[in-house]
Amino acid sequence: MSTKRIVIITVIGIAIIAAALCVILLSSYLNRESEEVALPETPVETERPNGNGTDTLDRVVVNRDTIQDVISSFVRPDTYSRDVLIESFWEGGQAVYQIRASVMGGMTSLRTQPPIGIEKRIIVTEDTLFIWYIGDRYPFVGDVGSAGDESRTADEWQMLITYEDILRLDKSDIIDAGYTQYDGVDCIYAVYLSPLLGNKRTYYVSLDLGLVIAAEEYDKNGAHIYSMRANDCLVGEVDPDAFLLPDGTDLSVKLS
Repeated sequence: MSTKRIVIITVIGIAIIAAALCVILLSSYLNRESEEVALPETPVETERPNGNGTDTLDRVVVNRDTIQDVISSFVRPDTYSRDVLIESFWEGGQAVYQIRASVMGGMTSLRTQPPIGIEKRIIVTEDTLFIWYIGDRYPFVGDVGSAGDESRTADEWQMLITYEDILRLDKSDIIDAGYTQYDGVDCIYAVYLSPLLGNKRTYYVSLDLGLVIAAEEYDKNGAHIYSMRANDCLVGEVDPDAFLLPDGTDLSVKLS
């Protein structure tokens, strides 16, 4: 065999061995990558409802199974004020209530303008209820829940459907839940059937505020019976005279 032929065979052999080594090394690398970089089944970040990107913080998944845990983590602002519009509907009519709500240090002050009549003032503290109408010299004063046979929270005096109701539900009553936007505000929403009447209720809760900013209720026949809307919330601000009684006593002084 000539020297030239031996050289050619040697070169071909080296090339075959090098190619085999490359295949082995590449296969090993790909297998290692597939084991160490497993893609999650569900993305850690989810798109904002407006589609403008992702949150800088991871978002939890909100659905029928998790909505109660998410809501239980919300904390309302300690001090804020906002305007609330409440509408009640029935066959052949409706009533509209305009409410200016101020909350500070566990106290809630309400200026309620009913469909007919003069403005009603209500202040609810942790243990005392004050009620009067504009022009009255003295308010009704009693323990919380002492107005007739009624026992109401500050939210109930505002005629609010509150998201705490959802925490008391059986999960089977919850129809739907998730992220959405309401009037440009990032929210979570929840839809459920009330256990007693079977009415369908929908809540929209601001992610920034932890407050219900809108709610709807329909009876079991599909008739619209309730609507709630809240305007821009001023966190850290209340009306200067929000906690003034008719005699000039300022209940907010007790908090300072």
